[in-house]
Amino acid sequence: MLRLYDGKTGSAEEIPTSRAGVVRVSCDGELRSLVVADLIRRVAGHHHLRTIGVWADVPGAADLNVRPAELSEGEADLHVGETVGRCTLAPVDGLDPLAVRLALLTRHYRDDVTLGEGDLAEADLSLTAWRRQVAGWAESPGKPLSKEYVGEAVAALDDDLDTPKVFEVLSRLAEDASLPPGTRIETVIKLDMILGLDLVGLVGRL
Repeated sequence: MLRLYDGKTGSAEEIPTSRAGVVRVSCDGELRSLVVADLIRRVAGHHHLRTIGVWADVPGAADLNVRPAELSEGEADLHVGETVGRCTLAPVDGLDPLAVRLALLTRHYRDDVTLGEGDLAEADLSLTAWRRQVAGWAESPGKPLSKEYVGEAVAALDDDLDTPKVFEVLSRLAEDASLPPGTRIETVIKLDMILGLDLVGLVGRL
């Protein structure tokens, strides 16, 4: 189950729920906090928890694939903001907005980050490269996903949203010649449901 750092206890604690199978997540309205809150909702959903987002609309959030909140105000079991690192973000003109999400997810959410133009351009290139690779795998017959790679990635997410480790797992998956392309793409599709990076965006378009 998902555990997050608690500033009061100084350790990772299981996310609280208001009642069995439901967790309400709010955030402070900053874009980085919204991405973290969205990721929490996606991980919780993977664990078959019903998640309810509680925050007002924020300009630019949809561009980062943050799914809309169900409520604009109200009580929450978990508030995202106090433990999220500060973020300085360069303009993203001309880049895929999801490059920002990728750049944020490749850093741990509790670390302060400064994302300059070069960082975002690099993330944009990396995102395109991933999509091209996934589109290439899609040309092969489908195969069952790898439970081992999915399990390792989800375990990293459950451990205080260790997203940098998830990308290490994905890199090893991409280089694992013992797995057929069909297995690799199905595994990426499963994990991208949590990461929210539209890694299948070029499938059938090349």
